[in-house]
Amino acid sequence: MPEIDPALAHWITAPGEDPQNPLLRLALDLPAPPVSAQLLVTGLGTFRAHVNGSEVSDGRLDPGLTDARARVQVCTADVSSLLVRGPNVLGIELGRGFHAMTTPNEWLWHRAPWRGPVRAWARLRVDLADGTTTAFATGRGWRTRPGPITFDSMYEGETFAPTEDPGAWLLPGYDDSDWEAVLVDRPGSGARRGERAPEPLLQPQVQEPVVVREELVPAVVSASPERIVLDLGRVVSGWCRYRLRAEVGAQAPPLEVVARHGEKLRADGTVDDDNVHIWTDRFQQDRVRLEPSFARSFAPRHSYKGFRYVQLERVRGSLSDLEVTGVLAHADLRPVSSLRCSDPYLERFDAAMRASLANNMHHVPTDTPMHEKNGWTGDAVTALAAMTTSFDMRRMLRKWLVDQVDGQRADGSLSVIAPNPGWGYEELSPAPEWTTLLPVLLDELATEYGEVELVGEHAPAAAAYLEYELGRRDEDGLISGVLGDYLTPGSPGPAPEDKRLTGTLFVARALRALAHALDLARVDGAGPWGAAEELRTDAAALEQAVNALFLDIDRGMYLDPGTESYRQTSNLLPLAFGVVPPEHVPAVVENLVAAIIAAGEHHDCGHIGVRHLLPVLSEHGHGALALRVLAAPTAPGWRAWLEAGNSTFMEMWENPRSCSHYFMGTPVTWIHEHVAGLRRGPDGWQEFRLQPDPEVPVDRIAFSRLTDHGEIALAVDRRERTVRLAVPEGSRAQVVLPGRELLLEAGEHTVSW
Repeated sequence: MPEIDPALAHWITAPGEDPQNPLLRLALDLPAPPVSAQLLVTGLGTFRAHVNGSEVSDGRLDPGLTDARARVQVCTADVSSLLVRGPNVLGIELGRGFHAMTTPNEWLWHRAPWRGPVRAWARLRVDLADGTTTAFATGRGWRTRPGPITFDSMYEGETFAPTEDPGAWLLPGYDDSDWEAVLVDRPGSGARRGERAPEPLLQPQVQEPVVVREELVPAVVSASPERIVLDLGRVVSGWCRYRLRAEVGAQAPPLEVVARHGEKLRADGTVDDDNVHIWTDRFQQDRVRLEPSFARSFAPRHSYKGFRYVQLERVRGSLSDLEVTGVLAHADLRPVSSLRCSDPYLERFDAAMRASLANNMHHVPTDTPMHEKNGWTGDAVTALAAMTTSFDMRRMLRKWLVDQVDGQRADGSLSVIAPNPGWGYEELSPAPEWTTLLPVLLDELATEYGEVELVGEHAPAAAAYLEYELGRRDEDGLISGVLGDYLTPGSPGPAPEDKRLTGTLFVARALRALAHALDLARVDGAGPWGAAEELRTDAAALEQAVNALFLDIDRGMYLDPGTESYRQTSNLLPLAFGVVPPEHVPAVVENLVAAIIAAGEHHDCGHIGVRHLLPVLSEHGHGALALRVLAAPTAPGWRAWLEAGNSTFMEMWENPRSCSHYFMGTPVTWIHEHVAGLRRGPDGWQEFRLQPDPEVPVDRIAFSRLTDHGEIALAVDRRERTVRLAVPEGSRAQVVLPGRELLLEAGEHTVSW
């Protein structure tokens, strides 16, 4: 990855131990009209940059969290159209983000090892019409003062208390003579005088920025002079914009409100904004004062929320003077697929998964936009296929891969969240069903996007992690974990069964994934190779150890040693990963089907089982049962969630905490790969498979999928027993239908069976 010379500018901040929302201002003069201008800018934690009152980009919450001890991302903006001959102003405002958090919380972000004052770094290069070039950089000559946001927290919200027009300081002619001089870092020094700190590595921002995607007009749920509850109609990630109505005159008194945000309502109709993991009396609250004469509107600038409902509480003034608009904001990811189906429930399921994913895309994939905002790796291990089928994820996943490597300890171990503030190595760990994401993700980037150069760069880290896991094998040759098939029905979290089965099989799969990535890198002449077969040998030994301890050969089922407790996930996972000895597959499948039927055609799975259950059923001739499980109207299931009016997935089967949690929506991959039937080939999209399950009673489904080779478009009509398929140039399709198997080259095809 290219680096940016840190000597191009200095890090600057405001005086004080822990400055709050500092505004940083430079007045500059251009002697000739600008022809082109490029701004490099970043901040610790979040920044908003402006030229002459205009934002330099649509990005929000930039530059994206990293471990600042390892690297800081720098954003680039073309600001040619914003500059003029004569006086100009470059302004940067800073927020805390996760870098300088003050909110005490479960994951200890407030005690992150990199924590320090918010800071900014920027360089503006301008080519002028007279043929000269000039540059301006953060350093001496910049002025600062506190901004109107007197408090900001990614968890608690923001407080807006302006004393003047919030935009005035960004324009030429503003008098900043009473502002203070900024503090300027010397190379190798911290932002506070006398404190030594290493200079962070600067690199271009990799992932897509967070941008505003949609504005929503809320409906009123209840209203009184003291409190109004609003409903956006669906759970979103983003914030609200608060604006005084046009009829409110400039001489009117200020309006002051508290706005509480939540995904649910309590039984009494108020917004549920509780969070036991945030150790303050405030969560997802904006406290806003609007001044009719100079500050008539506000939207949070350095935080976001997950919410559907907003509760406005009057502090001063009349709530009837206020207009509120919901703002949906998430990463600017390109959609790469679309689905239409004769079964509207499957369409709704697909849409709910896309919305759940999008709500959690904020510089890294997170688990919930409301409660945690953490990059939980285990959620993504099961959802990678859904992610890459829904969006072009290469940039975000590439950034997240580096976050995991940056967080690796000397012994090879990884945290369950990335980035992390030093939490997640012992807490809720070990959990190989989470931390195996690193080698699996490396393989996914190489296979899906052909990014084999990443293998050469990061395979050593992946191998070191797997060596760490292999070193944890017990006397049975198995690898333990503390989480397993998380959130099974009736469970408060960790799975009730012996978690060595899932932990060991996930490490085995990760070993095979790294071996495959090494194979791909060798084909393209990049990266290390030679260890692939050793990795597969280690994987086979783990798989054999699972079979030796858990597989009851006489009964054809996987059971915890010494128990009679049957768990669906313990039996479907060995089938999904192909480790059941062939002669025992029919019995294991038969027992799995019997267990599902005995449960009223319901599953008893957590986040791992729901990802693999339906594909296993389809692979073994039970596609109709798979659809009945997916469409079961009662709990535990998905249909009740959607029919209750939810447009995103819940986190838990009973009394869900989070209402936009993608890891329970992974059966969408069964819809894509078995109902529509489109599956990537083992080495990428050069050769893919179309194999719709004929046993699934869905008449028609149409699916399109963008790949690096072009768009694949298909339409399956089970009633007419036909498939229409468009194969892009550079690809070919292996089509498997009842009684027929064909290899189709690029072009448009219609096949019947």
